Amino acid sequence: MNRWKVRWSILLLLWGAVAMKSAAMKVESLDRGWFFNKGYESQSSEKIRVDLPHTWNAADAMFGNVNYYRGMATYSRLIVVPSSESGKRVFLRVKAAQTIADVYLDNHFVAQHKGGYTAFTVELTPFIRRGEKQKLDIRVSNAQTMEIAPICGDFNIWGGLNRGVELLFTDSTCIDPTFYGSSGVFFTQRNVSRQHAGLDMKVLLSGNEADLKGCSVEFSLLDATRRSIWQQEAEITGKEAVAKMELSRPHLWDGINDPYLYTGVVALKKDGKEIDRREEPVGFRFYSVDPEKGFFLNGKPYSIQGVNYHEDRAERASAFRPEDFESDLDLIQEMGCTAVRLSHYPHAQVLHDLMDRRGLIAWAEIPFVNVFVGHPQYRENLKQQLAELIYQYYNHPCILTWGLFNEINPGWLENPNPMAQELNDLAKQWDDSRLTTGASNQEDALNGIPDLIAFNRYFGWYGSDCKEMGEWIDKEHRMYPQRCMGISEYGAGGDVFQQTDSLAHPEPWGQWHPENWQTYYHIENWRQLAARPFLWCKFVWCMFDFSAAGRREGTTFGRNDKGLVTYDRRIRKDAFYFYKANWNRKEKVLYIVSKRCRNWTDSLTEIQAFSNCGEAELFVNGSSMGKCSPDEVCVVTWKNVPLQAGENQVLVCASGVSDSCILCLDE
Repeated sequence: MNRWKVRWSILLLLWGAVAMKSAAMKVESLDRGWFFNKGYESQSSEKIRVDLPHTWNAADAMFGNVNYYRGMATYSRLIVVPSSESGKRVFLRVKAAQTIADVYLDNHFVAQHKGGYTAFTVELTPFIRRGEKQKLDIRVSNAQTMEIAPICGDFNIWGGLNRGVELLFTDSTCIDPTFYGSSGVFFTQRNVSRQHAGLDMKVLLSGNEADLKGCSVEFSLLDATRRSIWQQEAEITGKEAVAKMELSRPHLWDGINDPYLYTGVVALKKDGKEIDRREEPVGFRFYSVDPEKGFFLNGKPYSIQGVNYHEDRAERASAFRPEDFESDLDLIQEMGCTAVRLSHYPHAQVLHDLMDRRGLIAWAEIPFVNVFVGHPQYRENLKQQLAELIYQYYNHPCILTWGLFNEINPGWLENPNPMAQELNDLAKQWDDSRLTTGASNQEDALNGIPDLIAFNRYFGWYGSDCKEMGEWIDKEHRMYPQRCMGISEYGAGGDVFQQTDSLAHPEPWGQWHPENWQTYYHIENWRQLAARPFLWCKFVWCMFDFSAAGRREGTTFGRNDKGLVTYDRRIRKDAFYFYKANWNRKEKVLYIVSKRCRNWTDSLTEIQAFSNCGEAELFVNGSSMGKCSPDEVCVVTWKNVPLQAGENQVLVCASGVSDSCILCLDE
């Protein structure tokens, strides 16, 4: 038996194993066994074997190559739908394809999707020949275009099938898998409090009128132990069914304190037999924002403090594996974050699933970045991407706001304000249970369009002084006291391979980005932000260094080094420990600042540590330099500390924990 026959025999066995698990929709992963080539078609010798997720830019876009490949590429593989599955409908679900994807089956055009960060589902049934091998091609292009967002941005546009592909098998009547790439099921929370919760349930169906006869829908709610606590059967009207439920004394989804999840279940039945099913998370919560008091979750003040995050890492660029999200969130929560801004586009569903379970609040947004053009197709694409974001992620309790824009500027191309207003109105129409927001970097009427506004401000990095942050916030707050304002980005570059014991403001666009300035920047900025609780959010830019091909700064070209952790996730920068000391009060933190700076020049120097453990004592070469208490942002400072020529053993102790390092004074 040749290797192709072996491969397809294994495929059929795997398909059969999946099929036996459930009478509802079956899902078959197509992540393995693709052939890839750049361009429309190529000789077989130019094709390479790849598994998904995959991006073709992992090698050429990480290190400052502004001419990284942005064009068409083709992914090809064979599929077989067994003859035993006659009567089944077949759908193809692509979880993300950057930026335009054209689907072909046996060279017949099936569908096109525009937008690189959301899923889409298309029906293959009319093209399927059961029991036969058929060639599936997905031609993807990440070429720049004025018709699809983002037109531009300070991040790489990773071409490829970045999140995987799968086949769906359903009965002739099913829960609609094609509605904007969503699950076809929507749970809307109403009038939630500690005493009561209402839930509106809706399901969209697919099938002809004759097949819908004899069908019904059963809605139910399971608690965290999967015990059914509510159930109701609903009639089908047209091609949808709805139900409403009331729950007394709900167990609330309370952020990181108690991320309790119910499960909403929708079962489609035909003559009493279940033929399709969806399960979605339900986390009951209520929240509000006050322009003077800040953010409230479930009636109590709740600090939205966190980081911006790109789907980008050293090993695989945007082709994340599930464990990558897990390890990234582990670091994010180690630091004490309560929220993550998922910049600047919709992120993977698996990440939202994890954030639901971990209690992390998500700011989800569309890639309406920097510029607007009045091109009719661009306008429609923005609306399409917003609809896909809302409907695909509708049921995630971690999402409290829909982000409409980032740094769109009326002075660059066309005025974006009417478009932003239209998007805001559409978001309210499609989901009236959530707030809208946007990230601005200017004074403009744009800032009054969404429910909440936040600002990207870099005082102390791009010119100015760190201490101007608080002055600017207070001025803005006085001018617009009715607005709920936050800080969506603030940050500074920091290169762990560039160290100095002197403090000087570096040139942001230059090659010298010493880590100690980043540390100083965050200390001074957080000092001001923490003193202003009316800010509804505070997001650091950013959690991890990431690729931006156009940058020529720091040690590595093509790298934005404002992360609190390095691109490869191996080194936590000093600023990481600063925030951990301030935000993570569940762990004792004691950390000596600038320990990576091995060569010191002044025999009388200043030594700092971050401590949330109270008073700390410093020892240098075995001698006590005295005890000091941390200030209001957990910084302990010893001044005029004597160092001897050569190596100096430094030790800091507090509340049963310690940290040590070696500092070298130049001889």
